[in-house]
Amino acid sequence: MLQSKLISLLKTFTKKEIKEFGSFVRSEFFNKNKQLVDFSDYVCKFYPDFNTSELEKEETYVKLFPNLKYDEPKMRYMMSDLTLLLEEYISINYFMEDEFYKKFFLLKSFKDRKLDKFFNQNLEDINVSNQKKTYRDSEFYFNQYLIEETSYEFTSERRNRSFDISLQEVVDNLEFNYLAKSLKYYCEMVNRSNILSVKYNLNFFDELIQYLLKGDFNDKPAIKIYLSIYQTLSGADNQDVYFELLEQLQHYSQLFKQKEQRDMFVFAQNYCIKRINGGYDGAIEQMFDLYQMMVEKNLIYEGRYVSQPDFKNIITVGLRLNKIEWVEKFIADFKDDLNPDFSENATSYSQAWIHFSKKEYDKARRMLLKVEFNDVYYHLDSKSLLLKVYYEMNEFDSFFSLVDAFRIYLKRNKFISETQRNTYQNFVNMANKLMKLKSRGQKFTPDLIEEINNTKPMADLIWLKMKITEH
Repeated sequence: MLQSKLISLLKTFTKKEIKEFGSFVRSEFFNKNKQLVDFSDYVCKFYPDFNTSELEKEETYVKLFPNLKYDEPKMRYMMSDLTLLLEEYISINYFMEDEFYKKFFLLKSFKDRKLDKFFNQNLEDINVSNQKKTYRDSEFYFNQYLIEETSYEFTSERRNRSFDISLQEVVDNLEFNYLAKSLKYYCEMVNRSNILSVKYNLNFFDELIQYLLKGDFNDKPAIKIYLSIYQTLSGADNQDVYFELLEQLQHYSQLFKQKEQRDMFVFAQNYCIKRINGGYDGAIEQMFDLYQMMVEKNLIYEGRYVSQPDFKNIITVGLRLNKIEWVEKFIADFKDDLNPDFSENATSYSQAWIHFSKKEYDKARRMLLKVEFNDVYYHLDSKSLLLKVYYEMNEFDSFFSLVDAFRIYLKRNKFISETQRNTYQNFVNMANKLMKLKSRGQKFTPDLIEEINNTKPMADLIWLKMKITEH
């Protein structure tokens, strides 16, 4: 029983939920089996760990039925029935936390019961309640669609054909919900196609984009913002669209829940990353400004923890701009909010970058050896930083050995998109070229600057240019 679904679900419960479930099982409306009450009480007393031999099926059965021989089918039925009650409690509890759906299903019940007076009262109440909500995301329009659809059904059932405004509202809100939600997922597909080795069929959405570009959705931030995001993710570089997106995020991001706000800013980050790798002037400063906005709005959190990728990237961008004091303060302010499972890794990588920025190359090298490559991006960035460390320390053998290993990794890893692969491959090739010239004591030619500028996309472009001018 220790590995059962029943125990797995109970392990996720809070103390409050364990107590409530006890009351739930005792309610005859939901359960009339007294044995399940005793079973529930016995199991729940081992909360929160549930890690004891006393929860083995035979042990549990003996405790519940001391005078009976162990009955495996009966035990299985009891576990199954209690699990069903547990799932019912979870579903009801989830439903009870959603004020909109509680009001909405009450409204539908009044309609079905022909309680016109109460229906009209509740229709006005749920309308006002939904309009008072802060958020204007796709969910808002879907909820409004449900309200208007129910209102339309009510009038149609009464054969009140003259009152048709709710029918127009049904169509409008359904359309706004569809456009906002589908455009959001379309942007995510375009984004993933840009950074990962995945392909999607986007033919239908191309037509949808054309429709949206011709329309006027300035009063619908849920559509307008994602349309701007799409324009930054695809097509030619257009800074005007990006600045328009930033203005929209500054003024309207609070109309969305925190997770969606954060996702919108991440899309904006990807535009900046594309410009940085393309070698555009001012791109890295734009990225830093964007991260500062996210820090101010507390959008670097994913749930209760600071996002590990954001933590790493904020530090990388800040140090590339030589904002060492700002970065050190950022680390001090937020390192304790990282997920404990990853905090040591993130902190080691961050400290390595700080040592590198202070030209403490040996300390940076030793710190990088502590970094575990638990995702593709840590691997790519850590290896790039280590290459630069070896370059600065004139560790020629280590440098060229790492170049070979890095190239193999880029070639074999299937989770790296072609854009990312080219970005880092170009950096490795150019760094390798500089190191070969450096190891031979040869001068860098002016042609190298031109070659770097013409090779896109390119990681660590600023550092490469700096090395050429220093030599």
